[in-house]
Amino acid sequence: MNFIQYIKDSFEELNNHMTWISKEDAQKTTVTVAVFTIIFALSVAGIDYVFQTGLDNFFKLF
Repeated sequence: MNFIQYIKDSFEELNNHMTWISKEDAQKTTVTVAVFTIIFALSVAGIDYVFQTGLDNFFKLF
């Protein structure tokens, strides 16, 4: 199988044999992932701040 035929077959597969979700479902999923990513990032930043502050205070004792 040559490369050009492979590309043609791939496009044909994507256009005719795939079931795609609706645009609305894709947007809802994207927003959900973005929100949870932001929440997770803020949680990690908060935990990092708490540990950094604790370690700074610990090392100030010495």
